[in-house]
Amino acid sequence: MLNPDALKQLSQLKTDIRSTKEFAEGRVRGSNGKFGFVMLDDGREAFLPPPEMERVFPGDRVRVCLNEEDKGKLSAELDDLLESELKYLVGQYVQRGQGHFVQPSENGLTRWIFLPPKARGKAQPGEFIACKVIRHPFRDGKAQAKVVEVIGKPEMPGIEHAFVVAQHRLPEKFSDAALKQAAEIREKLSEVAASRKDESDMGFVTIDAESTRDMDDAIAATSREGGWTLHIAVADPSSLIEPGSPLDKEAFQRAHSQYLPGETLPMLPRELCEDSFSLLPGELRPALVLHIDIDSDGSLGDSRYEFAAVRSRHKLSYTQVSRFIDGEDDAVPPEQHDSMRALAELSKARAAFRASHSLIMEDRPDYEIHLDERRKIARIEKQVRNVAQRMIEEAMLATNIAVGEKLAAMQQGCFSVHLGFRDERLGEVKSLLKETLPEHAEKDLHQLDNYLALVKYLETHHEPKMQNLLAVLKRMLRPGQLANTPGAHLGLGLAAYATVTSPIRKYNDLHNHRVLRAAEEGQRAAALDDSQVETLQDSLVRGRQANRALEQWLYCQFMQDKVGNEFAGKITLVNGAGLGVRLDDYGIDGFVRLNTDKKNLPAFDGKHLVLTHNDHSYHLEQPVTVKVSSVDVDKRRIALELLSGGTPLAEVPAAAEASE
Repeated sequence: MLNPDALKQLSQLKTDIRSTKEFAEGRVRGSNGKFGFVMLDDGREAFLPPPEMERVFPGDRVRVCLNEEDKGKLSAELDDLLESELKYLVGQYVQRGQGHFVQPSENGLTRWIFLPPKARGKAQPGEFIACKVIRHPFRDGKAQAKVVEVIGKPEMPGIEHAFVVAQHRLPEKFSDAALKQAAEIREKLSEVAASRKDESDMGFVTIDAESTRDMDDAIAATSREGGWTLHIAVADPSSLIEPGSPLDKEAFQRAHSQYLPGETLPMLPRELCEDSFSLLPGELRPALVLHIDIDSDGSLGDSRYEFAAVRSRHKLSYTQVSRFIDGEDDAVPPEQHDSMRALAELSKARAAFRASHSLIMEDRPDYEIHLDERRKIARIEKQVRNVAQRMIEEAMLATNIAVGEKLAAMQQGCFSVHLGFRDERLGEVKSLLKETLPEHAEKDLHQLDNYLALVKYLETHHEPKMQNLLAVLKRMLRPGQLANTPGAHLGLGLAAYATVTSPIRKYNDLHNHRVLRAAEEGQRAAALDDSQVETLQDSLVRGRQANRALEQWLYCQFMQDKVGNEFAGKITLVNGAGLGVRLDDYGIDGFVRLNTDKKNLPAFDGKHLVLTHNDHSYHLEQPVTVKVSSVDVDKRRIALELLSGGTPLAEVPAAAEASE
């Protein structure tokens, strides 16, 4: 037994040893293996070996003791768990011998988590389940979970949808209070509409896909001296759904209607968004009506708005309107001919104006997924946008630009902003530009004019070197986001942008309606605070993640019987391991791995995103031909084999010089 002096000396020794070590805080990142990493607050990265990774979850915030390994690399030993955000997870119930576990779907979490006997409920091995974490593994590496919901069996029709909805915790059902409020709104809707000025004489029609039911905008256009006037009627839920009411809380929680393959999770109850508020033909509806003057050169003139009522005359499809513009007069009703022609003319003028003064998104095809009775993909149809879709796009953009300018002047509303290049990538951007366009490298690329000048220069110079530079720079852009103060939208090349055209599908549009209505009444609507905007943004991101996860699962199933088939595609990703390729026919992504032969490894130029292999170079947006080599549905991976494409090195001297 140690005497007090010996214990004191031992304690002091431990203190001295600890004082010589470096401690740091950071967040855990998982991997596809049993190891992980700690992303330190100072920007460094430390390796977390498997025994340490067993004690934490991806996303945990920890304090670690750092050790320097060979070549200056860091490894970490866990010192303390500061925070753990993983309270809920979904996965598959697996049994091995006497052990019962959940195999999580959480990214970076590769180990199974024990399900104690009393925590299994009625779940059975093989089923997909949702669980809550009841024991964190930090103390001894032994995590435990409890089943809170059985999602379903793997063979259940639509299990993929149910699993993804549970995984991303997308709200499906409305509260009783919200449904009660919806019923009350339906009863008084006609009275509200009848009390307003009726603007139906403008001849509004809706133009949507044939299957659309939640029609939140109707349109008309008239010619005038020196240009046209665009008339937009937008469904008006803001006058009937008050802030803080049960429906408002539910809509805020959802943030937007979620469109998954074969399924819609609406922001408002279906009886409202697909009936009561929807601008159905022949039905008088309350609406925000905007009138926007557009000059013959495509520039926006005066705009004004009012809260009125409209009765849409027809529900037209994109196909009908496109056929009319192409010369089939009987494709739309005769009384709509003048309006549709005016709309076509003003949309051409607006497109030309935006091409000169702002930015136009690349016109990429859409892919329509059709499901069978088991809710698997039956077929995928490639959709090239027709003239009617471009007409509506220009009309909606013009409306939102005009409203964005009004709200910016009022310093109120919820804005859609795009701030350009990521701050942490700006050094790489400048370095790339110094090689080719040094005059642009010295400018502040967060400023709208400077960013516009750079992108327009690259868009108008079609030589491969410039096009590849543009593709590389686009990979360094931030995503768009919501903000409660005005800001530039560099992606569109606009000084301000705010949307109002989808208030039954997007909460930020609903909020902007409230701001406009309050201003019309001489009042000021309550603003969204920073935390509310962040919550809306998080919901939008979660929805996009859910959609991608579901699509990738269904895509993998769809491609299983296409192993060995050849496809044309374009390169969408370049890294040291190989190439990401999107198939032209289906819009599905797969990966070509080129680093499997250690004697013939590819050379990767990470600065210019160029991969060289077998005397060919490969870069973003390059066409290639590939073959599907394998599909792993469990891991959601589609492996491709490169058959042809790329550029022989002898034909790319500029690329060779750039990588020297």
